[in-house]
Amino acid sequence: MKQFNWKYYFVLLLFVPVLLEIFLKAEDYITFLWTFALLMGYFVWILFSGIIFYKYNKKRGLRNEFCINYEYEMLAVHFWIDTVNKELAVLCLLNPFKVQYFPLDSIEEIEPVISFAGRKKNHVYGVYFYITINGKKTSVGVISSGRGYLTNMDYVNCYLEYIQNFKDIIWKAKLM
Repeated sequence: MKQFNWKYYFVLLLFVPVLLEIFLKAEDYITFLWTFALLMGYFVWILFSGIIFYKYNKKRGLRNEFCINYEYEMLAVHFWIDTVNKELAVLCLLNPFKVQYFPLDSIEEIEPVISFAGRKKNHVYGVYFYITINGKKTSVGVISSGRGYLTNMDYVNCYLEYIQNFKDIIWKAKLM
């Protein structure tokens, strides 16, 4: 599963030096303001274009023969499960241009992981799981404290149940 589109963000970043060169060589006040506005708009596009394409492709939907039976929203990944055709569809926030499809038989393992904060293990930095598809292990975040408050262990169990429910549905669909 490809979670990050390197080509898109690399091409976006290639234009930054060109815009900076134009910005620094502005001779009059109006050109300076226009290039500054263009530069700020470009930075906004770099930051939010992934979210725009992600939301668009999520609303656009999946291919016609895909029958959505279950849907799971994680931090930066959206999963759809088709138990009829035994497929998993994935849309990632940093690779938002196409939905990736995988047969359920290619999923080898789903392993939950808790990132504890401190020795007492009362609080958690995040909960995520590793999903192994065609021999490639990918980490998918379910909850993260980021720079905010740590998550209490009381809430971690509901996230672990969410992962277990996701795992059980996939294994049941594989056996059908």
